[in-house]
Amino acid sequence: MSKFKESMFGPVIVLLAICFGAGTLLSFTYSITAPIIEAQKKSVIEEVYFEGKPDAEAFIELDAETLPEGIHEAFVMPDKSYVVLKAIVRGWGGPVTYFIALDRDGKYIYIRMGDNTETPGLGNKVADPAYLSRYLGTNDPHGVAAVTGVTVTTNSLRAALALSNDTFKAIKGE
Repeated sequence: MSKFKESMFGPVIVLLAICFGAGTLLSFTYSITAPIIEAQKKSVIEEVYFEGKPDAEAFIELDAETLPEGIHEAFVMPDKSYVVLKAIVRGWGGPVTYFIALDRDGKYIYIRMGDNTETPGLGNKVADPAYLSRYLGTNDPHGVAAVTGVTVTTNSLRAALALSNDTFKAIKGE
C-alpha cells in the first residue's frame, strides 16, 4: 500500500476522484437551479414588457426575422397603441440589452437597461432609473445626455433608442 501512495498513480487517482465528485455535484446543482433561474428570468422579462398593462395577453409578438438588426424581440398591441422592444446594442464591455416601450405617438414610455457587461459602478450609471426617466415622453435619441466617463454606454442607449424609433416607424407603416 505504501508503494501505491509513494508512486505517481496514488495522487492522480485521488485527484481524479475529487474532480469526478466535484463535477457530479456541480451537475446536480445545475439541474436543480436551472429551471428556477429560467422561471425568474421569464418573470422579469414579462414584468418589463408588460408592466402596468392589464391586457398583456393581447400583445402580438412580431416575427424576429422581420425585425431590424439589433432588435431581438418586439411586441405590439393590435391597435398599435403600445409597442415593446428588446434591443441589443454594443456597449463598452460587450452587448447591452435595453427594453423600450413606446406609445401610439412613438414617445418612450418605458426604458430599462437589461443584461450588460458594462463597468460596475461606472457604465451602469446609464441604467439608473432617474437618468432613464429623463427621456420618457420624448422620442429623440439624439437628446440623450452623455454621462461623464461612460460615453460608449451612453452611445449604446442612443443607438437602442434610434433602433426603437426605426422599428416603431416600420410597425406603424411610416
